[in-house]
Amino acid sequence: MRIAVMTAAAIALLTIPTQAQTLAPGQAPWQTLPKVDTSAPVDEHPATKADDKAYKSALDRIIAPKQGYDPWGNMREKPQSK
Repeated sequence: MRIAVMTAAAIALLTIPTQAQTLAPGQAPWQTLPKVDTSAPVDEHPATKADDKAYKSALDRIIAPKQGYDPWGNMREKPQSK
């Protein structure tokens, strides 16, 4: 009997956090998500266009390496010349 009471108490204590996640009593957790209006497209902000332009210009200024980096290059054996 003592084990049954302890088990019931443990289950009751473990369910308390799940009830605290809902906004209203009796409301399911998936009902608390905000509604998203997808009918009207969002106009781009002018700062977003400027940021995109700056990002693309920064990518263009990156210098491509002449030779690829091989981190395992010194671990491989060099081919023997005949």
